[in-house]
Amino acid sequence: MQKDETLLTAEEVVIVQKLKNEMFNALTLEHMKFYKQEIDKIYAQAVRREEFMETMKTRKKGKLMRQSFI
Repeated sequence: MQKDETLLTAEEVVIVQKLKNEMFNALTLEHMKFYKQEIDKIYAQAVRREEFMETMKTRKKGKLMRQSFI
């Protein structure tokens, strides 16, 4: 599954890259799973942040439309 890196901030991109490097250098399967879970959490947070921003844009746009009718 390909992740959408456009949703990540510059800091998150650096962190994900470091986690990927650590994952490939991991000594045990448990370590690899841990790094993978951390990467997945970062991507999930980026998706939630994007959804929140879209919701806020929609609400703001709707609020401006209501004010224009008043």
